[in-house]
Amino acid sequence: MKKKIIKVGRITGLIVAVKIAVVLMLFLLFAVYTNVPTGYHASGQAVFENVLHLKPLRNPKSFAQEIEAIRTLQNRTFVVAPVGAAIPDFQPREPADFIGKGEGLCFDRSRTTDKALEYLGFQSRHVYLLFREGGQGFWGSLLHYRHASHAVTEVKTSKGWMFVDSNTQWIALTRDGQVVNADDVWKRAAEFDTIPLYLTHPWWAIRGMYSRKGQLYPPYILFPDFNWYDFSSWLIFG
Repeated sequence: MKKKIIKVGRITGLIVAVKIAVVLMLFLLFAVYTNVPTGYHASGQAVFENVLHLKPLRNPKSFAQEIEAIRTLQNRTFVVAPVGAAIPDFQPREPADFIGKGEGLCFDRSRTTDKALEYLGFQSRHVYLLFREGGQGFWGSLLHYRHASHAVTEVKTSKGWMFVDSNTQWIALTRDGQVVNADDVWKRAAEFDTIPLYLTHPWWAIRGMYSRKGQLYPPYILFPDFNWYDFSSWLIFG
């Protein structure tokens, strides 16, 4: 009887392990299928060169040159496509689509900023800001469909990762020349000469996340939009 119980226990454990492995494999396949790519393509390069008239920085580059390039990108983007109506769900929002429309909201604008910074020669990553409001915790806020959020970019400068806003021409450069990442902007609001009011409220910064509800990037399904490499890198390394 004892041997039979042990045998049944082993079989049950094996079944559970197989089920877990299958679930993990399905999740990985689904993640690959829904992954939001980050690289720019020929159409994006054409926008950066012929519409925004950007020029990649040459190495070695100074910090002052980095800041000038980032500010130039922001300025030219706002001239060509100011803040306005969003690109509807289920439609592409790559740089050529955004510039062609001539307006957009933060989740449209930041996509172009992400890629234009890469074109300039920087490392960049998309950041989803989930505001801490209404007394809700992280999961309650994340799962609440209309909870306030914002989409921005982080760029890796020679002084570290720096927050770049999408709906204003503002970057997280303190009055004494320090760069501030997306985790700390609202905590260090007093260190900036000016800062948009909405960036002084606390939030959670989630790297690699583009949308809680999905439907902004192919395959346009009801599943959160992620770049899984940036997201998992953030989870592991911060």
